[in-house]
Amino acid sequence: MAGRPTYEIGITESSELNTDVSLNVSAGDKHFRIDLFTANFEANPELLKKYLLHIEHSDPTYIPPPLEDEDEFVDPLEEFYDWTMEPFAALFREIPPLDRDRLYTLQDCLFPEQFVYTLQVAGDELVPVPRDFNHDRRLVGVLLPASKTLNKSTLPVYRPDDIHVQLNDDAVALPQSPREMPPGDIGMTLTELATYAKIHATEFGEDVRVSRLLGVVEDEHTSRIVGLLLSYIDCKNMTLWCAARERTLHDKWLKQMTHSLKELHAHQIVWGDAKPENVLVNIHDDAYLIDFSGGYTKGWVDKELMNTREGDLQGKQRIEVYLAGLSG
Repeated sequence: MAGRPTYEIGITESSELNTDVSLNVSAGDKHFRIDLFTANFEANPELLKKYLLHIEHSDPTYIPPPLEDEDEFVDPLEEFYDWTMEPFAALFREIPPLDRDRLYTLQDCLFPEQFVYTLQVAGDELVPVPRDFNHDRRLVGVLLPASKTLNKSTLPVYRPDDIHVQLNDDAVALPQSPREMPPGDIGMTLTELATYAKIHATEFGEDVRVSRLLGVVEDEHTSRIVGLLLSYIDCKNMTLWCAARERTLHDKWLKQMTHSLKELHAHQIVWGDAKPENVLVNIHDDAYLIDFSGGYTKGWVDKELMNTREGDLQGKQRIEVYLAGLSG
């Protein structure tokens, strides 16, 4: 799309019950929710057909037909985004760019100025139309039960405006969810806090490559935990899933993961959701275990082994099989 406006699209929300979709879009320090209703396209059969085709092609299960030239491939989801965002081009161009001299904080990311729009048909065109919405401060994060309050004497507690957010040089918008806690997910939050507390108390050496908890971020207005401040792993967002396809240090990574897991288990600490996406590979090609909130992922850990040492070992073994498959 020529003259592409400066925006970033976050999580796309949809349902198996209908073809309505909600997009979360950030531009500068503003946040837009764009609700797409199938009924709004029905006044123009051609636009309705295009919309439904985009919905079909952007489904994760959609398999595009084979191409003679691989260079011709265009991500169907990107095509859908471009088509949907084109009517908003003029609107987004009016939004001031991020101020590079300003120190943005987690507060700015969690509670940006918000707008809600939809698209409606006007003849043969689609036009953005504002929607009414509740302007009250949204609830973010997890409210712990009274019996599980934080021990602030041993665990540093920060406010969202204490945490500065580092922007990439090419960033056109604030991050939408920089390690935000899922709303209402009390069980996973308690599991993660308890596990990190054990890791902190054990005082592992640097050879145990796991993320470490440095503090908790709490919203002073609601007393909700909105994030965890974790040790920085310079990995350029590279998980083992991606790194293993680019580099062949599989033996090194497995050795490091095995050692870290052995040390965790020796101190009755469970990793939990063992899978390649929960292993970060840093710029020195060292593998770190992350995400201690528990749970399981189908294909990596069986549900009945969730949050057990046996589940960790099963996940590690399946990661080893995955790496072996890439090695040929």
